[in-house]
Amino acid sequence: MQRRIFLNSSMNIDGNTAKLANEVFGELEYTPVNLSQFHINQIGQESEQQRDDFQKVMKQLIMADIIVIGTPVYWSSMSGYLKTFIDRFDDALDAPLAGKRVYLLVQGTEPEDAIPYITNVIRHICRHFHMRYMGLATNSSEALKLHQLIKSLTT
Repeated sequence: MQRRIFLNSSMNIDGNTAKLANEVFGELEYTPVNLSQFHINQIGQESEQQRDDFQKVMKQLIMADIIVIGTPVYWSSMSGYLKTFIDRFDDALDAPLAGKRVYLLVQGTEPEDAIPYITNVIRHICRHFHMRYMGLATNSSEALKLHQLIKSLTT
C-alpha cells in the first residue's frame, strides 16, 4: 500500500491549501503533516541544546511514497514555514528520498507571479534528491487532474 503525505505549509491547517489537498487526494487515504505544528529552527540556529522537529518531519517524508507539498502564496512566495523547512534540507543529505513522487499545490488569490519561483525551487529539490516531480495544481480542475494521476499510479 502506498503511503501518502500532505506537507501543509499553511498556518491554517484546515484552510484553503488543505481543502485543495483534499481535492487532490479525494477518497485516497493520506496523512497531513502541518508544518505550523512543529518547531523548526531557522538555518544556522540549530544547536545541541536547542533541538527542533526537523528530523520528525523528515522521517514522515522518508516513509512516504507520495508527497504533496502545499503552500499558500505570501508576498509572491511560498510560506515561511516551507522556506525554513527547505533551507534545512542540507541536514537531510543522507535521507533516502530517491524515487518519491512529489506534487505541488500553490494556493492564493493571485498565485501567478509566485508559481514560477516556487515550482523552480521544488523542481530543484526533486532533482537534487532524486525525487520525481509530478505536477502542480492551483485550482480545483488542476487538483482533479492530479487526483486522477495519483489514483492511476497507485491502483
